Amino acid sequence: MSPTNPDDSIADALLGDSTYERLRVQRYALINRRIPEKLRWQSGLLLALALVVPITATYPASVQAAFPGGDPLWSSPLVLWLGVYAGVIQLATATTLAAVAVVRRRGEPTFTESQVRTLLNVEDVASMFGLVTGGFAVVLTVAFFLFGHMGSESVAGFVAAAPQNPYEQTAVSVPVIAVGTAAAIGAGLVYLTGRALAVESL
Repeated sequence: MSPTNPDDSIADALLGDSTYERLRVQRYALINRRIPEKLRWQSGLLLALALVVPITATYPASVQAAFPGGDPLWSSPLVLWLGVYAGVIQLATATTLAAVAVVRRRGEPTFTESQVRTLLNVEDVASMFGLVTGGFAVVLTVAFFLFGHMGSESVAGFVAAAPQNPYEQTAVSVPVIAVGTAAAIGAGLVYLTGRALAVESL
């Protein structure tokens, strides 16, 4: 059965040939969007994470001096590992969502409802980790780095109040510029993947 109204996506899903789309709109999900749209959101989150580079590069000289070596872009502050965690979550869950989309399109005509529900469960878990958990980690990371623009006195007070200096050098060196660059490249790849999947679904 072909879609009855191109402007009514829910009716199209319920009356269309796709078991996946029919079950997707019938079930409750906190993030009930199609995979290409979710990937675009994740691309935006990775791009936001990449902002740590321009944020750090424009610190006042007094704040830059607080970082190991006095060069924030090439330092590896403890707080950056929250960003690494956020980036890994985004890339891993985006890969999972893309894999779900590919598996669904290749095998859906022969899938049982049980198999489709399994795919939907995987999609839901990946969406929650990527857009909620990973998104929260991205926001926290960017907020920590933005705090540096409040001035050296504010940073010093924050460091003194924290149980551990969030700007101290970590044992494993992963510089800010490397994380930001990787996030920017990842944002581009995730966005292009979302666009490609959207085109295939037309």
